[in-house]
Amino acid sequence: MFETRLQTYWDDADPAGQVFFAHFFRFAEYAETELFRSSGTERMKLYRDLDVLMPRVESFAKFFKPIPAEDAVFVRLQTRFQGEKTVRMEFEVLSVHDRSLLAEGYITAVCIDRQSRKSRPLPAAMREIFARAQAETPDPHGRDATS
Repeated sequence: MFETRLQTYWDDADPAGQVFFAHFFRFAEYAETELFRSSGTERMKLYRDLDVLMPRVESFAKFFKPIPAEDAVFVRLQTRFQGEKTVRMEFEVLSVHDRSLLAEGYITAVCIDRQSRKSRPLPAAMREIFARAQAETPDPHGRDATS
């Protein structure tokens, strides 16, 4: 599992002063970027070097508590490999104050060749980085986290 601390800002908020729900997905994306950085590489540079893209093919979120604008949060990221080409990034957004669960969800991405736009196996370098956040618990949906 990988965890990072993120700061929210006023421009993340809706008119009621709460972080807009769609930004929770952005926070999960930030956590993915920080996972790559913590491994010593920039995500988009690695994608260019390996001539791949990682389009998102599915996303889901469940919201429990609002985040007031300008509060910091922790974002926890766990990965589950779904075959050779796909990774599911499960995320939790936690309060910086008491670590209570604010939201949870997932984003599923598939590796594709930049030129042909056809799916291809995840390159070893990317698989190693995602494995740093690999889930250690069984998938509640019965999918294999190691394949």
